[in-house]
Amino acid sequence: MDFVRFKSAVIKLGAFEKSNIRKKYIEKFVNTESDVYQEQINALRKYRDGYCYQGYLWDCIIGSTIVDEDFIARAVSANEQVYVFWDIHSSERILIKDYWKFEKDDVLQMSMKLLVENEVFLPEDIYIVDKDITWTLIKTHEDIDGKRYCMKSGNI
Repeated sequence: MDFVRFKSAVIKLGAFEKSNIRKKYIEKFVNTESDVYQEQINALRKYRDGYCYQGYLWDCIIGSTIVDEDFIARAVSANEQVYVFWDIHSSERILIKDYWKFEKDDVLQMSMKLLVENEVFLPEDIYIVDKDITWTLIKTHEDIDGKRYCMKSGNI
């Protein structure tokens, strides 16, 4: 599938919805009392492309465990609808050409199958969460011993 078809297949949430999903996600999964959260995420900084944070939400996830990248593809039914988003970073700090194919604060809704088959169109660090916000799967750009660093939290 090319990017144009992928973009038309996903649902981009509106301003209120995407803000609400991020807020609920942070309330459920993120330790907002941690120094990392307070210093790198909660303290937004002004860049040429708007206010952004510097850290990664995944550094503050409550009750996370490390999982294999393959676990993520197998853990959720292919037809289950999920929300997908990424950290709100400035293009001044991301030096990868054409990194942002969507807006940096977008939240997308799609099936898990569509996500797995088209992840190439998304940023490296993604947060996947079910519609009821009971679990999250996280893929980061980091690796451990040559394997992509992935996490899960919640009842999955």
